Amino acid sequence: MDGFKKRYYTPRAFWRDLRVVMAGMPGFRDTARSGRVSRAFAEKIMLAVTEVNGCRYCAYGHTRMALKEGVSPEEIEKILAAELGDFPEEEAVALAFAQHWAETAGQPDPEAERRFREYYGPTISGDILNWMRMISMGNLMGNTLDAILYRLGLRRSAA
Repeated sequence: MDGFKKRYYTPRAFWRDLRVVMAGMPGFRDTARSGRVSRAFAEKIMLAVTEVNGCRYCAYGHTRMALKEGVSPEEIEKILAAELGDFPEEEAVALAFAQHWAETAGQPDPEAERRFREYYGPTISGDILNWMRMISMGNLMGNTLDAILYRLGLRRSAA
């Protein structure tokens, strides 16, 4: 779409991702209920993906949820500025991988994914990936809405 620079859904990509998310729903429910990844850490992961995808709706909503979960405004600011150097290693690894994963549209470098999975183990890395998949779909849905609004002339800024 001319002038609109963010990633957004084509109908084909939307239906593909919807099928993947629906098929993985039992796993996501388990991830959300298990508490293996704290809500605060999950919000940080989702903000890292959102920073790359640029969804204004998700940035707003998940910033509010992160604050509610005890994430400091300074940490949120750093994630949304892609500045991850001050985070503890046990979070920084996931946050950097989440950014890489989003930058590659869910097709990360195999070696980076191997190291990520090795660091967290199969269960926690699976949980983190579930959070990343869900927010990515939300990001692209929000961006698709903005792309439509932009195309209709109801939104001036393409960024």
